[in-house]
Amino acid sequence: MTFLPTTEEDLALIAGLYQEAIAFQRSRSATHYWRGMDRDLLIREIGQQLHWKIVEDSGRAEGGEIACFFSIALQDPLVWDHRDADPSVYLHRIVTNPLFRGKGYVKHIMDWAEGYGRDHGKEYIRLDTAADNPKLNAYYRECGFTCCGEKRFSEDLIPGIPEHYRGNALSLFERRITVIPGPSPSTPAHIPPGGS
Repeated sequence: MTFLPTTEEDLALIAGLYQEAIAFQRSRSATHYWRGMDRDLLIREIGQQLHWKIVEDSGRAEGGEIACFFSIALQDPLVWDHRDADPSVYLHRIVTNPLFRGKGYVKHIMDWAEGYGRDHGKEYIRLDTAADNPKLNAYYRECGFTCCGEKRFSEDLIPGIPEHYRGNALSLFERRITVIPGPSPSTPAHIPPGGS
């Protein structure tokens, strides 16, 4: 399993996996599902290395297969309001390739985000999810997150609010990043996830 920044060459595969994820979400909820992939946003995230993929070695000479992808943000004032001032890394749009579902990628992403956040001076890993999805809310608690409130957007068309947020409540989750004492002269420095 390797964490790598997504590239524009991945866009076609990502678009297909988004459509599969949306179909899966719609099979479970009539209201809480993504309304499509924002290609411009995705290209901006790729350019800023805020969109990541997990690649599994397939045993083929040409390399591995994307098992999962996700985006990160270093600010999220739309959802977190004044708490956005806390140094945090925010996780968004985690999508697992159906061929790799059930292999615990979310927990691996949480561990990766811990290292990424620590390397970038962050104190929290944060994410949001639909408040009326008890299974997913319970899963994030199992991953060591604490629910620290809810956020509800009105039905109003406020710029910047994704359509699936309108009129719905979000559970806000955070996990404090563990501080590790600095390396001693004989200890190698932390290698960023996916790097060497």
